[in-house]
Amino acid sequence: MSDYYQVLGVPKNATEAQIREAYIRESLTYHPDRNSSPDATERFQEIANAYFVLSDKERRLQYDEENNFIFTSSVNPIQIFSEMFNDLMVPEVPNPSYFWQPIGSIAGVMLGFIVLNVPGAVIGGYYGNKAGKVRDMKGVSVYEAYTKLSHEKRQEIMSNLGKKFLTATLKPN
Repeated sequence: MSDYYQVLGVPKNATEAQIREAYIRESLTYHPDRNSSPDATERFQEIANAYFVLSDKERRLQYDEENNFIFTSSVNPIQIFSEMFNDLMVPEVPNPSYFWQPIGSIAGVMLGFIVLNVPGAVIGGYYGNKAGKVRDMKGVSVYEAYTKLSHEKRQEIMSNLGKKFLTATLKPN
């Protein structure tokens, strides 16, 4: 039986936010679609199990008390992974429109083409589509939806963007 705190790399007094952040970090590292090592699927399952137990107050309490908590039901790591990120796209308006999504795509393609030609157009179209979808689902501009997030969530988003940017720019040619 694994120590779930060790699996996620968090201390036993970790907050819910720390556990969630650790789960995201570890699941992205060991997701079988991104990691080709032979033990990636097994490790991904173990990470999902750890998050499943530690993310729920009652299960975590039981795990801490018994220190050998075994959840007998099957945990689907792909489902947990998907649900984690799908929460960000939940509509906040009763009937979301789909007006801004194509507008964002078109604007992204044009701006991306100006900056980086064809590859930029593809990247710009993708991210413009995502920004338009946020606008449609939230009923407000992307900036306004961003400012409504907690300080910790905004910090997490900016940190992840910075990491992706640095990783992309520091790749050897």
